[in-house]
Amino acid sequence: MFSRQISICTIETIYIRIALTMNHHPENNTEIVEIYKELETELTRIDPGCNACGTCCHFDEFNHVLYASTIETKYIQENVDVPHFDPDLGTCPFLIDNKCTIREHRTLGCRVFFCNPDYKETLQDIYEKYYTMIKDLTVKNQTEWNYAPMMKLLKQNSV
Repeated sequence: MFSRQISICTIETIYIRIALTMNHHPENNTEIVEIYKELETELTRIDPGCNACGTCCHFDEFNHVLYASTIETKYIQENVDVPHFDPDLGTCPFLIDNKCTIREHRTLGCRVFFCNPDYKETLQDIYEKYYTMIKDLTVKNQTEWNYAPMMKLLKQNSV
């Protein structure tokens, strides 16, 4: 019985070390969800309109590169299955039948990108505000910060 307790403690220690090595911070999940909720409230107030057509997920059509932070891509990876994909293709791998399959877990860039050009400046200001909040979260929790094209970060972190 004593050796079994040691084994369980050893296994727990190994899992903790692996989590620390991977820079895994599950507390970020709750905090990023709160940031996203606040953002959704603000977007609802201005109502830039979205017909959920999936057009914005075809990055090449908009000549757009979707950037994200490490904390956001890790949040996705911790909550959904990331399909095999080519990061150089111009379409989001989570877009299926022109619908976002990770809507609840999508990044800040996805949340503030709307086809309606009338809100471009307003949404840029909102993006910068929430980008700063997410960056502050990484500083507070001493997690890795990398801001790069989302598809490349997802691919890099899944290897």
